[in-house]
Amino acid sequence: MIDKIRNDFDRIALHDQQGWNHNNHYHRFLLKQLPAKCKTVLEIGCGTGEFSRLLAQYADKVVAIDLSPNMIEVAKQRSRNYQNIDFQVADILQWNFPVEQFEAIASIATVHYLPLENLLPSLKTALKYGGKLVILDLLEHENLQDMLSDLIAVPLNWLLQIIRNRHIHQSPEAAEAIKEHLRTDKYLTLSQAQQIYLNTLKKAKIRKHLFWRYSVIWEKSAMV
Repeated sequence: MIDKIRNDFDRIALHDQQGWNHNNHYHRFLLKQLPAKCKTVLEIGCGTGEFSRLLAQYADKVVAIDLSPNMIEVAKQRSRNYQNIDFQVADILQWNFPVEQFEAIASIATVHYLPLENLLPSLKTALKYGGKLVILDLLEHENLQDMLSDLIAVPLNWLLQIIRNRHIHQSPEAAEAIKEHLRTDKYLTLSQAQQIYLNTLKKAKIRKHLFWRYSVIWEKSAMV
């Protein structure tokens, strides 16, 4: 599975165009959750580095990791003016997490590929006391209320695509690459996410958002 994920994103990176999407729609929200001062921030699944560049404006150093070499290459090309981003090609499950190193750890649309039960303890260890874990990921609906909110998101998505992405013309190759990747994507429901996160991260704030997303905000206290 890991090889497929890497190959999918290597392929998607070749066709990436910068524009509005369901992830960067929440960049400002995520930035507001960060501690006031950050010396070092870790981003897991940085992709083309769009959020990494924002983090670099708030932190002295950003360590940005992605499984896809092509994604990291694009990220480096687009981040030439940012000397405080350390882009790394790595499998986060095999990465050597330092102890109490980061004031913040962020991840966008990545953790649904990972065994959270194994990953979360490593993230807790890597955070300094008072540090923040900030996650945005995709969500599967599980009840009528979820379905109704998804229906509301459809016309809003259509409107924002027209307004914000009118300059983007997706090629057939790009559409096929994304379609192939989404074919095997699987997501948590909100109740599943709550059960997994709260089992490891006491008092984590988990909430559902529009555009098929949920967020997790957790601060590491001295009582952990």
